[in-house]
Parts: sequence; C-alpha cells; structure tokens
Amino acid sequence: MNFNLGNASKRVEPLYWINPNSYAYSELNAPKHMKLPKVVLPDADGDGVTDQFDLEPNTPAGVKVDTHGRALDTDGDGVPDYKDKELLTPQKCFPVNADGIGTCPEPACCQELRGLLANYHPAPACTLSDLPSITFKKGAKLNTDATKLLDAAAAKIKANPDCKVKVVGHPTASKAAQQLSYDRVESVIKYLVDKQGISESRFIFSYDGGAGDANTIDLLGTLEDGPNTVPAPHPNLKSGK
Repeated sequence: MNFNLGNASKRVEPLYWINPNSYAYSELNAPKHMKLPKVVLPDADGDGVTDQFDLEPNTPAGVKVDTHGRALDTDGDGVPDYKDKELLTPQKCFPVNADGIGTCPEPACCQELRGLLANYHPAPACTLSDLPSITFKKGAKLNTDATKLLDAAAAKIKANPDCKVKVVGHPTASKAAQQLSYDRVESVIKYLVDKQGISESRFIFSYDGGAGDANTIDLLGTLEDGPNTVPAPHPNLKSGK
C-alpha cells in the first residue's frame, strides 16, 4: 500500500527502483553538463612513454625503450643496447667496460686458433697453363718451330716462379722408343736451361708418361716435386742428335 503526502499537483511516480548513481554514470559516459579540459600527454623525448611515466626523460631519438621509457639493456650489464658493443654478455663476464664488453678470459681454443692463423702460410697456387707440346719428326734435335714454342713458354715459366714444369714423353714399349723419349725430354730441358736461363731445379724429368703421342713432349705446370734428371734407360741405344 502506498500513501502520497503533500500537494497532489506535485506528486510524481515513485523512483525507488532507479539507481541513484545513474545520472553520474550517464554524465561520465557522455558528458552533457561537464566541461572537460583537453587531454595533454607530453612526451618530451618522443619515445612513446609520456613524461609522467617516463623514468628516462632524455632518451636519444630512435632508441628503443621499455614500458618505463628507459633505453633497452638486453643483457642487463648497465650499458644500454644503443651503446653496447656486446649485446649478450654472459653474467659471468660482468662487470663490463664502458662499451659493454665483458671481462671473460679468452678461451684456450681461441688462443690456439689465433696462433695457427698467425703462422698460416697458404700453399702457393700454380696458374701456369697453356704450355705448348713440342713435336719431333725424328731424332731428338729441336727444329726452328720447336725453339720458337719453347721461347714463348719460357716467358710464362719465368712469370710463374712458384710453379715447376713437368716435361713428359710418351714412348712405346720398345727399348729404342724409351731411349728416344728420354733424349727428347733431355733436349727440351737443356734448351730451357741453357738458352733461357731457367733453373734446372724447376723441371721434372718424365720420359715414360704412358698414353700419348710418341712424337710429342708435353710441358705441364705443376706444384709437384720430382727429379730434374734421371739415368738414361738404355744409353747404348742413345739417339743421334
């Protein structure tokens, strides 16, 4: 039962079911009567963290920061990443220097590698190629064409002092052919030593090179070692030069 007291013309419907805070909530949600100041969130260093929350208000431009506006320090060594020259210094190497470099002793393997590198001397490479083959028609005497080829080859040999030259003959199975191949290899080496002044130690004497033209002596650039002279296989069959 409800009793309305007072002037009947001013009576209103009961409002006891209405939340007394509804007005305040509505005004906060969509202000109609309040005049709110414009929100200003200054960020002096432009790092994305407003000044009231920024614990490092003068961070250099472009430096990445954490949620408190402090420059990132990934390894926690006290040197911010933008200054740190060793971003992931192990904690066992703390403290670090001004550049963020730890004080860990150098591993033994690194010392060993440094020593190996200091004493490393790469093997010389031989780029001597395109040397001619010398063809003999008969006997072991060099003709004019052969000496011209050897003169040209000598210039290349002198320009590649780290290379040796393997002089290879290709005899057939007969004793006479083996001795003839020996004589021809000897003629080629002798010409290059006597006429071109190339040291005999740079030649490798090989008169039994297996498959190949029996009338041809090949010159091959190499880094191999080998004899620069060998005994004649059948000196009693030595060819007339």
